[in-house]
Amino acid sequence: MRVVIIGAGLSGLFAAKTLDKLGHNTIMIEKGRSAGGRMATRRIGEGRADHGAQFFTVRSEELQKMTEDWLEKHWIKKWFGDDFPRYIGVEGMNPFIKKLSSSLSIELNERAVNISSGPIGVTVHTEKGEHYEGDAVILTAPVPQSLELLQKSPQLLNEENERLLKSISFKSCFTGLLSMKTPIQIGRSGIQSKDLPDGVDKIVANDQKGISAAPILSVYMSGDWSDSHFHLNDELVLEKLISTLPSSVTGQIDSSQLKRWRYSEANDVFRYPYMRLGPQPVYLAGDSFLTENDSSGRTRIESAILSGIRAGEAVASDLSNNI
Repeated sequence: MRVVIIGAGLSGLFAAKTLDKLGHNTIMIEKGRSAGGRMATRRIGEGRADHGAQFFTVRSEELQKMTEDWLEKHWIKKWFGDDFPRYIGVEGMNPFIKKLSSSLSIELNERAVNISSGPIGVTVHTEKGEHYEGDAVILTAPVPQSLELLQKSPQLLNEENERLLKSISFKSCFTGLLSMKTPIQIGRSGIQSKDLPDGVDKIVANDQKGISAAPILSVYMSGDWSDSHFHLNDELVLEKLISTLPSSVTGQIDSSQLKRWRYSEANDVFRYPYMRLGPQPVYLAGDSFLTENDSSGRTRIESAILSGIRAGEAVASDLSNNI
C-alpha cells in the first residue's frame, strides 16, 4: 500500500519511518527546501545557528530508547540538564534530521493545493500540477495550514471536524540570528531564558552550545511580541528586535538575519495523537496532537514524534483492514 504524507517535519518523518517499517510505501511532499520543519539550522559564514527548536527532552520510554540509539551513533549529544536532559544535534538540529530521513522518499519544494478522494484512495494535487496518488494521506502541517488545505478539498471536512480544527490557534515567533564580532557568554551552558528584556523569550550562543565555529546568537522573541509585530516587514522587525537588547550585545553585532515562524506553538492541543476525518482515509498529526498520558500538556519535539508514530500505526492498521 502507498501513503502520501504532506509535510516533512518530525511528525511526517516518523509517520513515514513507521509505515516503511510496517511494509508500506510512502512519499512525503514538503513545500520547503529541506526536511525537518522547526528542526532548523542555518549556515552563516564560518558558523551555523539553530533557529527553530534548540533541543528536545524525553519523557516517554519509547523516545528514550530511540534517544539512546542516536547517542550511540553520535547523531546527538546531551547539552545540559539532569532531571530532563536537553539533547541536541551534534552539528545542529537539521543535520540530525538529515541523518534520520536519509532513507525516506521526499519531494521538496512541492506545495499541496487540494486533496481529492475517490472510491479506491486519495490524490494530492500540487501547485506545480503534480498528482500524488495513495491509499491514504496524512497531513502533518500545523493545524491552521492543514485546515486551509482541507477547506479547498471537496467533501473531506464535516462541520464537527472543521469546528474542532478551527479551535486550534498558534503563537508566532521571530528569531534574530546575530553574528558577533567577538564571543559573548550566555548563561552557564550557552542559553538564557530568565532576566531578559521585555519581549525576549531566550538567547542562545551557538558557539558556546558547541555547534558553531563562529560566534552567533539566536535571539527568540516571545509569542505576544511576535504576534504584535508580525505584520511588519523583516527589516523593521529586525531593527526593533535588536533595539530590545542591551548595548553590551548590540555593540558587538557584525551582521544580522531574521527568521519568522508563523506557527510556533499551539495555544490549545488535542488530547489524542492523531485525527481521522470520518470515513475517508485522511489523517491529521503533528505536535499539537498529544498522547493521552503526555504530562507536559503542550507542543514539543516529543509530541510531534509520538504523533507521527501513532498516526503511521493507525494508517497501517486501517489499511490492513481495507480502510
